[in-house]
Amino acid sequence: MLPFWIALQFLGSLPIRLPGMPRPEELGRSLLFYPLVGVVFGMLLLGFSALLSGTPLMLHAALVLSAWVLLSGGLHLDGLADSADAWLGGFGDRERTLQIMKDPRSGPIAVVTLVLVLLLKFAAILALIESHSSIGLLLAPLIGRAAMLGLFLGTPYVRSGGLGQALADHLPRGPGRRVLAATAIACVLLA
Repeated sequence: MLPFWIALQFLGSLPIRLPGMPRPEELGRSLLFYPLVGVVFGMLLLGFSALLSGTPLMLHAALVLSAWVLLSGGLHLDGLADSADAWLGGFGDRERTLQIMKDPRSGPIAVVTLVLVLLLKFAAILALIESHSSIGLLLAPLIGRAAMLGLFLGTPYVRSGGLGQALADHLPRGPGRRVLAATAIACVLLA
């Protein structure tokens, strides 16, 4: 069960305390639980959205978006900002791209990217609320976390060393593909 708690701690801002520093094998197995963490986040968002029933729609959507960002600890937004800066500033140079991704400062392209993504996310949440399609609040975090597993399964890790390398090196690939397939089937059935 430790890999689940590792995944929940890594992907969110919930107060999870691990008993110590996880072994690399436990880090790799934690990737198998990323879709389940997505389900947990989706259920929390669904519950929060239900509590907001009757709230003006735009406020409702803004509060759900805020809860989503707080729940994830902004991890995905930080990574997106780093990637946007590195993509534009790296100009195809691997070392320069990795150097930019390590820089804690955000450039203008990172800020623009974040504003656009949050605006699109707000509009999508508003559309889901307006159309009473709340299942989307469950599916979006599930698909997002499953996509991370899929990327670890399907792409090489570019930076040697660090946490990401331990995740990539110790991911059980067969079970990972099965979790991804089960997640895809579950999404089709729920949609």
